[in-house]
Amino acid sequence: MSPAEALRSELLRAIRDNLRDGASQLARRALDALARYAEAPEGALDDRKAALLAFADELGALRPSMVAIPNLVSRWCDAVRDFDGPAEALGPFARTQAQAVRTWADGARDATVRATLAQLEGAQRILTHSTSSTVLEVLKRLPPSRTEVIVTESRPGREGWELGATLAAQGHRVSYITDAQGGLFTAQADAVLVGADALLADGTLVNKAGTYLLALAARDQNVPFWVCAESFKCTPTPAHTFALEERSGSELGPPPVPGLKARNLYFEMTPPRLITGWLSNEPLAPRFAPSRA
Repeated sequence: MSPAEALRSELLRAIRDNLRDGASQLARRALDALARYAEAPEGALDDRKAALLAFADELGALRPSMVAIPNLVSRWCDAVRDFDGPAEALGPFARTQAQAVRTWADGARDATVRATLAQLEGAQRILTHSTSSTVLEVLKRLPPSRTEVIVTESRPGREGWELGATLAAQGHRVSYITDAQGGLFTAQADAVLVGADALLADGTLVNKAGTYLLALAARDQNVPFWVCAESFKCTPTPAHTFALEERSGSELGPPPVPGLKARNLYFEMTPPRLITGWLSNEPLAPRFAPSRA
C-alpha cells in the first residue's frame, strides 16, 4: 500500500468509526481530513483532482444519516473542480479551501447559537439528548447559577455522559439520566433542546434514536421541543428514501444469544408536527417549516 493509500484509509476509518461527535463536528473532521489528504495525490492536474474528488465522495458517503458531512464537503468540491492553476498548487489550494469552508461553518454555528439563546431566555431547566457541538455551545453560554441541564445517557454510545461532564466541569448544574427516564424528566423541564443530523424536505428531523420518544413526551406535557441546527443540515431528500444508519448489535453490550437478534439503529425520524421550531443561522425555506397541527 502506498503512503497516499495508507493515509486515505486512516482518514476514512477515523470518520467511519467516530461515535463520539455529533454531525457538525464530524463534518469539520471531514474537512480536516480533506486538508490532510490535499497534497497526497501526484501526477497531472486532472489526475490529482480526480483523486481528491474521489476521496471527497468516499467521505461524504461514510455516514449516510449525517448530511452535514456531504453538504460541507460539496462546498469544498466546487472550489477544487474550478481550480485551473499549476498541478503542484492544487494541494495548498485544496487545503486552504477546507479551512475556508470550516470558517464558514463556524460562522453558521455562532449565528445558530445566538438565535437559540434568544429563544431560551428565561428557561431554567433544559433537557437534551445525545450530543451536539452546537447545543453544547448554547448550554455553555447559559448562566450556571440560573440554569439546570438534564442530559440523557444516549445509549449505546453514552455520548450524553461526555456532554454532561463538560458542562459540570464548567460549573453548570447537570442531572444525568437513563434514556428510559426521558418522559419522566420532560415534565420537569422548561424546554427540550436537541441538535440534528438532518432536516428532511418534508420537515422531518433525523437525530439520535430516542429523540422521537422525547418529542412525544414533550407534546403530551406541553413542553416546547426545539431543534438547534445550522442550515447545512438541510437536505431535499424525502423521508421515505432517507437512509438511517444501523450499526453492529454488539455495541448494545450483551453477548449474542441463539435466536436473539440485536438491532442498533443509531438514528430515527421525528415528524414536524412534534417540533415547536427550528433555531438556525438563517430562515429555513418554507418546505422546512415545522407544523404543530
